[in-house]
Amino acid sequence: MSTSPEKDATESNAESTHPADNVPHALQEGAERVRKRNARYLADTVTGRTRFVATVPSIGLFIASVVMAVGTFLDLVASSYAFVIGESSLHELTIEYVEYADTFLLAVALYILSIGLLSLFVNEKIPLPSWLEFHDFDDLKERLTSVISVMIGVFFLGHVLKGGQGIETLWLGLGCAAIIIALSVFIRAAFNSEE
Repeated sequence: MSTSPEKDATESNAESTHPADNVPHALQEGAERVRKRNARYLADTVTGRTRFVATVPSIGLFIASVVMAVGTFLDLVASSYAFVIGESSLHELTIEYVEYADTFLLAVALYILSIGLLSLFVNEKIPLPSWLEFHDFDDLKERLTSVISVMIGVFFLGHVLKGGQGIETLWLGLGCAAIIIALSVFIRAAFNSEE
């Protein structure tokens, strides 16, 4: 039995036709919207449930902040006691106090990071003073760079109080100034891009 080539081509086309090819265009668009909505729902669900991962670094930063603050405080008390009983001079105590201020600032920076991560990812309704509220990641970066700038200044002051002199102190001062200027430009650029 011989069949015509046109009939064979028509049958093979009918067999190779996918059922979706027969669905009207409007139904295909509807199905595509449903797929996109499901993908968006899945992404929102995964993001919503995994945001608590930020709790781990937040707790770690909080613990580091507390340990650093308490350790520095105990060191400060010991240094003060050593001065009172005459084991160290006022100049040595001043240098140590500046170093303690630097360490306390680092502890505060870690605390701010901890609160910021918790506020941004886990619970945005944490009662915070208005100057410490975090609405986005740029707010967190702004607070951190402000504290870092102060820390760099305190570090340089400590170097000068230790008796740093000459070209080394000049280069250190220029380096500190360059970093502070770069951080200030970074913050200003971030604010200008928001406006």
